[in-house]
Amino acid sequence: MSIQEFTRFGYSYSHANNVGTSYNATGFALTSDATNSPAALAVPANCYLESIELEASSVAAGENVTIYLARDSAGAVPLTTDQLAGATQAPTIRTGSVGGFVYTIGKDFHLDSTVSNSTQGTIYLFAKSATGSLAVNVRLNWRA
Repeated sequence: MSIQEFTRFGYSYSHANNVGTSYNATGFALTSDATNSPAALAVPANCYLESIELEASSVAAGENVTIYLARDSAGAVPLTTDQLAGATQAPTIRTGSVGGFVYTIGKDFHLDSTVSNSTQGTIYLFAKSATGSLAVNVRLNWRA
């Protein structure tokens, strides 16, 4: 048995998402986006999910955002849970009202095409804020 070595790294992207006080009905599709983030790539079928970055254009003082990742756009088949420590974060970088949220994932991902509402090359993010609404761009960092 050999040990798998990572031979590439990258990120997948989702642009201009609205996070409200309850989870979005349809997940934010993290995948390639040649228009808004040309370096973004589709999620590999087998990879290690490193971290998630949320870039918020305006963040209120005391805001927290809770997330989870899912295989499907409906959020019925989660990859991560919103119940573990680290699933809820306060802004980690802040300039004026611009903030960023960073989440460590640290999990292997393997595509399962039998899951309803799943799309090859895409993982879905579900997010909710504690106090209000904010617009975010999202990056999912991975290694394959």
